[in-house]
Amino acid sequence: MTKILNVNDLCDAIAASTLDEVTQRALIDVLESSVARVAKVLADHYGIISEHAEYEGGFGGLCVNFRPAYEGQECPDVIDEGDEGGDWP
Repeated sequence: MTKILNVNDLCDAIAASTLDEVTQRALIDVLESSVARVAKVLADHYGIISEHAEYEGGFGGLCVNFRPAYEGQECPDVIDEGDEGGDWP
């Protein structure tokens, strides 16, 4: 038997752990940085812009924002499916 945590659960576990705050922040920083790099590759592929990734415990977890690169640009389906209710200018 195993326990499976997604990235948000992992961040929550880090934040709730008995690790010191400096170590907690360092681990979450690594995850945020990794997600930001992955998001940039995806954004570049679709010609859109990704912004910083940030973990907010209790407020959506580890998230990254995407936005159009130019006015009137359509939202790629793969991004829209991740946040169907979100705003896309």
